[in-house]
This record gives sequence, C-alpha cells and structure tokens, in this order.
Amino acid sequence: MLVGRNEPCPCGSGKKFKKCCGKIEGSAIHGVMQEELENLQRELIDYAMEHHSYEMKKRFQSLLHTYEVLRKDPQVYLIAFEIWFILTQPVKNGQTILEEFVAQRAQTVKRERTREVFLTWPQVKFIAGTVKAAQGNVYEVEDVLSGEKMSIRARRQLPIEEVFVTGGLLPFEQAYTFFMIDFHFEQYVVSKAESWLASQFKQAGEENPQSFLAANWLPVLEGLFAIYGEEEPMAEKTPDYSELTWEKDSQKKTADALLAFLAEEGVEELRQQSAVLLWNLYCRKENPTIRKPEIYTAALYSLLQSHGMVDTDYSNSQLASRLGVSAASLSKRVKEIEPVLEEHLQQNKQSVQV
Repeated sequence: MLVGRNEPCPCGSGKKFKKCCGKIEGSAIHGVMQEELENLQRELIDYAMEHHSYEMKKRFQSLLHTYEVLRKDPQVYLIAFEIWFILTQPVKNGQTILEEFVAQRAQTVKRERTREVFLTWPQVKFIAGTVKAAQGNVYEVEDVLSGEKMSIRARRQLPIEEVFVTGGLLPFEQAYTFFMIDFHFEQYVVSKAESWLASQFKQAGEENPQSFLAANWLPVLEGLFAIYGEEEPMAEKTPDYSELTWEKDSQKKTADALLAFLAEEGVEELRQQSAVLLWNLYCRKENPTIRKPEIYTAALYSLLQSHGMVDTDYSNSQLASRLGVSAASLSKRVKEIEPVLEEHLQQNKQSVQV
C-alpha cells in the first residue's frame, strides 16, 4: 500500500506519514516500538504501586521468611517479587495487575503496531534456560523444561552466549522482551542449574513447564541463586548491570560514581547491586538531569546509611566534604529522592532486620 508523505501514518500515531514511519527505515521501526513499549512497562510498574501497593506489601511481608538466599540482597528479591506478582497474581475479578493495566490503557496507545503488541502482553511467559545464540540485540534462549527456543529482543547487543537466564517475558511480535529485568548467571552455573531445575520439575509432578515456572518462579530463582553462591569463583563476583537502562548518560555516570564510592567504603557487592537498582528505579520514575554526579552519590549514600544498608555513620557534612559538594545541595537531593524511594527503602530495611 502506497501512502502519501502528507497523509496520516497508517500506524495510527496521528502524525503525518513523513514525520512518523515514513522516516523510519526497515527494522528501525522495532527500535521505536521498543522505546514505546518500555515506556508502557514503566507505566505498568507505576500503576501497580499506585493501585495495588497494599496487596503487594502484604504478600511481600508474608514471604520474607521463605526465601533466605534472595533476602541476602533485599532489593534484588524485591524486584523479583514485583515481576512475579505483577505478571501472575490475581488481584481483582481474577485479573492480574498486567491484565488490568492492559485493559485500561490499550485504547490510548496511538501507534497501531505498538498497540497490537501491547494487547498480547497478557500472554506472558516465564523462561529458564541457556542462551544458545546472539545476533545483534536479539538472542535465542532454549528453555530447560520445554526445550522451546525463544527469540528475545534485548535493549542492546549482549555478548552472553551460553549463560543461564531467567525472567518474565512479554510478547513482542514474533519475539519477546523481558519485563523489568532478567537474571543471568555465568556459564559455569549452566550444567548444575539445568539438572537442578529438571529435577524440581519432575518432583513437582507437573505436566506443563510453563505453569510450573509461572507458579514457582520465586523458589526457582531462590534455587538458582543458591547454586550461584555455591559455585561462584572469587574472580567472577562483579555484578552485571548491562540490562539496566538509563535515559541519560549522566544517570549512568552517577551509577558508576556510586559504585566506586561504595567499593571505596568496603561495602559488599550485594549491597552495591541493591544501591544501583534503587538508583535505576529513581531514574525510571523521575528521569533527573544531573550536572554533578557527586551530589547524587552523596545523597544516595546518606539514604542507604539511614536505612541500614551500609554500616557507617557519617554526617551529611562529612559526606559532602568527602565528595566535594555542599551540605545544602546534598540535603536538598536527599529530600527529593527519599519520597520517591521510601516504600522500597522501608521494605529493604524490614527484610534486612527480619
């Protein structure tokens, strides 16, 4: 079908063709759609927190004693819990939060092709398997339990062939994307992880691998982290943050500065990972423009300290002096960041104390 440059774009965006898909060549449309779908993922997370925080908090607390390994890094456990709860747990009228959000939001998605993908999101899947091949930012994963091979579109090119990966998948036309974040484990974990997961599936007496994974994803993740902890060589303990997205380079630079300061302070790597995940969550919600990463590093460290995630007791003036910023600027940023992250910080604190 030929479309005039000044005619409405057939994708449904409401823009002229020349200012929409007409200027996007070939597979570049996938990049545009991926950005729009990632924005919808962020909206879904905000929707869950706004409308279902009570149910989520109650369930989160009830499970704290169940997952001892995941609780060693409370922020990682919290994110894993949110993925599982939002995608699988009924909250009203038998609907999951994902199903409820898609039903309410779908008609307001302007681009028709994006809306068609969005409407398939309730066909969510979970995967636990090995990356068999990677081409650009699309990689193929073979699920351990079903043997199914799935194409997964990542946010960027990832050199991660033969690692073990697990997470919740949202449909993206003929492929999938991970919801929020995936968890992947180095190649030395693969053999033991595959054997362990197959035995768990057999013991459960399930016939449907997908039903098993959706229902048991948290205990599966608990077991994988336990294997990872047993097998992990000392030389390979650096966390991988490649799947975290940053809207601005300054946000990524702040994460790097935060990691450097935490390492300088001797903070254990699991706590470092929690801190970076918290910062990424703040950036997803507020998208700050940052002129001086040191101010945010100091403010984040102050919050981590006040919520028991690090053991030091620096005053704000001491932190400001160490990082070369003013105490007033530090205090201002703390007041901006804390309300946004308060619920996550409190849940993190509770899980550390239990």
